[in-house]
Parts: sequence; C-alpha cells; structure tokens
Amino acid sequence: MAVRDDTRQSIRLSCEHTFAMADPPYLKEKARTLRCERDMSIDDLAERLALRDFVCLYIAEGYKRNRGVVSPGNSDPAVIKVADRWIKRFATNPVTYKVQFHADQRLSELATFWSGQLAVEPAAIRFQRKSNSGQLAGRTWRCRYGVLTVCANDTLFRARLQAWIDILRASWN
Repeated sequence: MAVRDDTRQSIRLSCEHTFAMADPPYLKEKARTLRCERDMSIDDLAERLALRDFVCLYIAEGYKRNRGVVSPGNSDPAVIKVADRWIKRFATNPVTYKVQFHADQRLSELATFWSGQLAVEPAAIRFQRKSNSGQLAGRTWRCRYGVLTVCANDTLFRARLQAWIDILRASWN
C-alpha cells in the first residue's frame, strides 16, 4: 500500500512525541512496546491502520446474517474501493459486484461508473432494482450511482473477519 508523505510524517512525529514523553515510570512499559513497533516500517503500520479501517467499515456497512459471505455495500466510491481492495486481498473465491438501482437510473451509466472506479469490466457488474423504486416520485436521490455491494462467498475469510471484528469491539470497551 502506498503511503502518502504527509501520513508518513504524521505517524513519525506521533511516535517521536510518544517516546519523548516516556520518562515517567508509568509510561516505561508503553515506551517498550512502542520501541518494538518503531522497528516496523511506516508502510506496515499504515497497512495495519488500513485493515482496521476495513474492519470498521464492515461493522457499519457489512452483511452479517450469513457466516459464509463477506459483503459490504455503500454508495460512496471511496468506501467501496477500500472494501474491494481488502476483499480481493483475502478472499479465495471470486469477487462479485451488484448495484441496487432505481427505475429512473440508466444501467449503462451505472456500469460505466462503477467499472471505472473498481477497474473491472462493466459486464462484471450485476443489477438489482430497488423494490420501492417506482413509488418515491419527486425525491432527490443522494445515491446518484446506486448502492454497490462487493461480495465474496468465502467462509474462511468471513470467520477471520469476524475474529477481527470481535477483537476490535473488545478494544472499544
């Protein structure tokens, strides 16, 4: 994962500040832990933070009713790109794409948009019309390009993801 220079600098300054404050005895153990992490490259640390971003994203936007499926959905291309990157990295089964759309949206426009965002062929994107699509006349849609769901049927990956979710939730308590 490429790390922006400003992110790299921010992480470096944060670590330097933490080590500078490590003189009081109650921070000695924390400083020892941070020294171990200091040896990790900035890129590795950024990679861990990006994985945490994905886990948080899945907690908020992921499908959790099936233990064999990893499937987050969102209308924000930036969110979908994060999900797509991590699903492609860990899934052992093919990744599929589905867009929920409204009756007044053009499928060709949606396919072109999402295929460009995700670097996949337009034919790889399937479509599902929203059930209330024709009943909400006059409303302004915030989901200009529909809601895209990235999906992998992968039980092992879903189990690993659930473990990461459990660990992250435990750290919030």
